[in-house]
Amino acid sequence: MKIRDLYIIFTIKDMKKNVRTYRPGFPRAALACAVAALSLLCCPFGPATEASVESSEPHYFRGRELARAGQFDEAARAFEKAIAEYPGHGEAHYQLGLVYSRRVTDYEKAEREFLAVPDIAMKGGGRPRDDLIFRAGLGLGKLYVKSGRNDLAIRIVRGVLSSAPASAAFDEAFNTLALACYYQRLYDDAIFELRRAIKLNPANTNARFNLKTIRTRLEHFNAAKAYSRSGDRRLAIAEYRIAIGLDPRFIEARHRLGAEFHEAGQHAEALKELRRAASISRSYRKSHEIAFTEGLTLVALGRNDDAFRSFSRAVEAKPGFAAAHDEIGKLHLARGDASAAVNSFIRAIGIEPRTQYVKHLQAALAKQSAGAAASPGR
Repeated sequence: MKIRDLYIIFTIKDMKKNVRTYRPGFPRAALACAVAALSLLCCPFGPATEASVESSEPHYFRGRELARAGQFDEAARAFEKAIAEYPGHGEAHYQLGLVYSRRVTDYEKAEREFLAVPDIAMKGGGRPRDDLIFRAGLGLGKLYVKSGRNDLAIRIVRGVLSSAPASAAFDEAFNTLALACYYQRLYDDAIFELRRAIKLNPANTNARFNLKTIRTRLEHFNAAKAYSRSGDRRLAIAEYRIAIGLDPRFIEARHRLGAEFHEAGQHAEALKELRRAASISRSYRKSHEIAFTEGLTLVALGRNDDAFRSFSRAVEAKPGFAAAHDEIGKLHLARGDASAAVNSFIRAIGIEPRTQYVKHLQAALAKQSAGAAASPGR
């Protein structure tokens, strides 16, 4: 099952609950037919026989016992046997996803198991359907946080929260959502979600720990930014390092530390930190800034071809990044390609008409005209 299909499951569930009012003006009969058709598409497993269900249960309960005892490899094999006996065993798929989530090399397997659950849960049986979908969605959200896909984690967790049953572990969902927001640089949102978790369940030690930890990290991070603004680069670097020491995945701290090293002329150190920052999360919403700073650092190291690739990644991530288009134009000009430089500078000016971009365009046009005048037959 694909990610988008999981959203469809949540939508179908809500449509069934609100078939009279879900889309004003949409014919109720047509809507009911659509819901019925989608439900059939989302239920690939046939009816379970009593024998298949009964034969799967011993393996399932054995897997639960092994997981509680910390014997996760054996637990995974037990859950796999339960699923082999009865592919529609939603709880076994969910538990197997949890076990796979414990090992980086099994993250893809865990994702597959969590994504299988909504199809099965829509058939009913076992625990309440909404509860199983909620737990699988939350497990998937936690997996995405662990694997650095925090934008997906936010969408999934918010999706399951919107249709969660009253008995759901809302505090755990808020805690997971907070971590995803934190890694996406949404610090206020992260603190807000953690406060919600603690208000709902004051005994949630994970949420309390995360709130305290994030506040501590942000204290050093904000201190580093203040030192940087005041020109005290030495103390800024020291505070960024403390923040990173508290959280090696603090992507913005690594990015800013790399920028400080670049400004200090320590370009090799800058490149190390910037590449570490880029490796933390593929979905980081400010990845274009990291690529841009990396490009500036590579230019300073005289590695213009590598810098061109970095600036190109920046504009690919954010097409409206004027400064990156300007830097690409400067590299084209350094290569002697005045026409390409002109095009890049025009793009930069179209996005943000800054004086320096206009000056660069004028220089490129002058070089283009000089080249045309020097060319025979023109």
